[in-house]
Amino acid sequence: MRRTRLRAALLLVVAAALGEIGYLVSRNVAARRTDPLRALGQDLLPQVAQRIQNFRRVKTKNGRTVWEITAKEAQYFESAHQIVVREPHVTLYLDEGARQVHIAGAEGRVRLDGQELQGLTLRGAVAVQLDDLVLETDEATYDREHDLLTAPGPVTVRGRTLDVSGRGMEVDVGPQRVRLREAVRTVVHSDAAAS
Repeated sequence: MRRTRLRAALLLVVAAALGEIGYLVSRNVAARRTDPLRALGQDLLPQVAQRIQNFRRVKTKNGRTVWEITAKEAQYFESAHQIVVREPHVTLYLDEGARQVHIAGAEGRVRLDGQELQGLTLRGAVAVQLDDLVLETDEATYDREHDLLTAPGPVTVRGRTLDVSGRGMEVDVGPQRVRLREAVRTVVHSDAAAS
């Protein structure tokens, strides 16, 4: 009987210790979990001027749309002239709207100069669609003044007839010139001749 009580007491102590360990681990994991939007704009948080759900901003000129930005959520930082966005989608209208470039990512920063788009940086599963090409990377920056899209890391370009991968990309958006800097690998699809 004494052994049974000792085993039961030992079992209770082990169960309590495991419960405490589980509680501490779950608190630690919850404390480390961060919101990517908060982490992206953490250095600017005291200066937030607005928080906007279902954000949309459009620039028109002579009755034609020049660019459009939509996002699930945005935080506007007036003093820094930046908008931190979550799940952004950017559309650039080229050739007076005849062509469009679509850029999307998980999060980003939009830099403004008054009402003008200066540039943007997107992170997390960035996808760029230029006509029949789709470019995928982890981070990309668009400079409006130079009409240049750059990506420092690995990039995959997919088209109807070929797939290209490499590291370090520059895209002249208007003329659609794509340059990959290093480790370039090209795969031509077997049905490329039929296209």
